[in-house]
Amino acid sequence: MEAETELEAAKKRFESQLLGAPEGEAIAINSNKWQNKEREKSYDKGRDKKDPAKSGKMAKKPRGYKRPEKGVSGKDSGLGGDVHGVREGAGEYDPSEGTSRKGKDSTRPVDSTRFLETAQGIKTYSEVAEIIAVSVTKTIESIFEQTPEDIHITPDWICNLHHDIAAALFPDWSGQFRVVNVKVGTHSPPSFYEVPVLMRLYCEDLAARLLSASVDKDIEKFAETLAFADWRFQWIHPFKDFNGRVGRVILAAVLFILRLPPAETAVVKPKEKDKYLKALRAADAGDLSELTTIWVERLSTAMKEK
Repeated sequence: MEAETELEAAKKRFESQLLGAPEGEAIAINSNKWQNKEREKSYDKGRDKKDPAKSGKMAKKPRGYKRPEKGVSGKDSGLGGDVHGVREGAGEYDPSEGTSRKGKDSTRPVDSTRFLETAQGIKTYSEVAEIIAVSVTKTIESIFEQTPEDIHITPDWICNLHHDIAAALFPDWSGQFRVVNVKVGTHSPPSFYEVPVLMRLYCEDLAARLLSASVDKDIEKFAETLAFADWRFQWIHPFKDFNGRVGRVILAAVLFILRLPPAETAVVKPKEKDKYLKALRAADAGDLSELTTIWVERLSTAMKEK
């Protein structure tokens, strides 16, 4: 009940901010539908597997998208946060058969004193983070240089995204789904051999949700689509490292495809992060409502700053 109350309040704020929008840009708000509809029990139940690009061409690029001026951790980027930190600190990898279980296969939270062997030599994690930040900025720029209908989120597209971000440092495994199992905080992502199929289903479901949201232009659909894209990718945890960054780039792309203003895609403040992690755990258990509420609030803030 509390989550629904917060959602309704956020939706009303969002609606009031949209009242002054130019004709043709207003988003329909259907406040009663959220309370009355029965939530889906399965993440892909009854979804139409159509490509959103087939729904028709959009007239122009969304407003408010520009080259990030403060790096991927700045306000302009819409990415926010550290390289790690989407969920709780990760645990050790459980290697696939025939793989040595050594410290180098750990994904525990790291600091600037950790050294990593990269294609550019031995570097501290802080140095790695800076290089990855530059790569993410360039990747975001390349997305914003396109038009929304040019972007198709597929497993190959996501792998290429990861490759663009990590290949300069880790060419051996960048752009490839993980071949090890991993525990992330209290969450145990699916076994590595399930990842390819799950990512295909993720992309098909996301495409259907994008199509539906693009047609309905309803705040509930927008927030639910972003909540699904956010949670499901991190639930699968498809790559050996840098899932947080890739997930945030995907969210930036989803906002762009839906012609929404750039919004924050990560939390930094402890109180907000606790709320976000709680919402992710609820989503793991099958309830996306708390994360949907967070996304309505984020969209409301983005509209206010537009």
